Amino acid sequence: MKKLHLVINPTAGTRQGRRFLPEIISVFNRAGFLCTVFITEKRGDAVDYTRDETGNADLVVACGGDGTLNEVITGLQLGGYKIPVGYIPCGSTNDFASGLGLPTQPLKAAHAIVSGSPHTLDIGLFSPDRYFCYTASFGAFTSVSWSTPQNVKNVLGHAAYILEGIRSLADIHPIRMKITADDQQYENDYIFGAVCNSTSLGGVLKLENSEVHMNDGLFEALFIPFPPDLIVLNQILTALRTHHYDNPSLRFLRASRFTFEGSPDLKWTLDGEEADGAHLIEIRNIRDAVTLIHSV
Repeated sequence: MKKLHLVINPTAGTRQGRRFLPEIISVFNRAGFLCTVFITEKRGDAVDYTRDETGNADLVVACGGDGTLNEVITGLQLGGYKIPVGYIPCGSTNDFASGLGLPTQPLKAAHAIVSGSPHTLDIGLFSPDRYFCYTASFGAFTSVSWSTPQNVKNVLGHAAYILEGIRSLADIHPIRMKITADDQQYENDYIFGAVCNSTSLGGVLKLENSEVHMNDGLFEALFIPFPPDLIVLNQILTALRTHHYDNPSLRFLRASRFTFEGSPDLKWTLDGEEADGAHLIEIRNIRDAVTLIHSV
């Protein structure tokens, strides 16, 4: 039988992964996979396990939220493995899964893996040794994903991110940042920035599928300059609500490599998980780094 390692976060989202675990294993068994199950207990467990224990696997499946998938892919990268990955999304918002059109019901997701085909995806390297699947962001809204209590996420789901973010607008301060996108430089005060390989980012960024190619070697990036007055702030909010990213109050870019020069105290968010900043941050696209098995 083929070897499958199933890495599950039992507390992700509404805990559907744990509730359907026997049925998920049965789906994989019937497809000819012998499953080894690893249940995470704390942040970083999936990275360590995937890096140290999955080198002989034919398939590694992440069952949890986007953070769980991030850890699995990070472990594979650190271990130097080119093992295909499956994803059973059980988080609160599942931005990455939404962007790919993956099923969010656990059994449907498991069936989509065993009946699916390989699709290569780009990922991001956040210097020096952190990775992200779909977004690296800073500023307003970004701390919400790791500061909102899990029970609030479970009740409010996607709305929790938006509601908590709006509540923090009064505390927004300008973030001075010099940004280099490939060979173009931009320096300004910003309230938000995101480098993405996804069509969705917590309701703040929503792109059409035709605009995003997840293995083209390029990231899509949205930066919001600090508004000088309430009129401009309202223009920004209207542009975000209506998905008009060509608005002059915003800056929308595509590039394969970004560098950020700013405060080392600035916190970042990688796929919903907190990351420390530095005076100089480099984000680089690693093209076709991951093979994801799905039926879309």
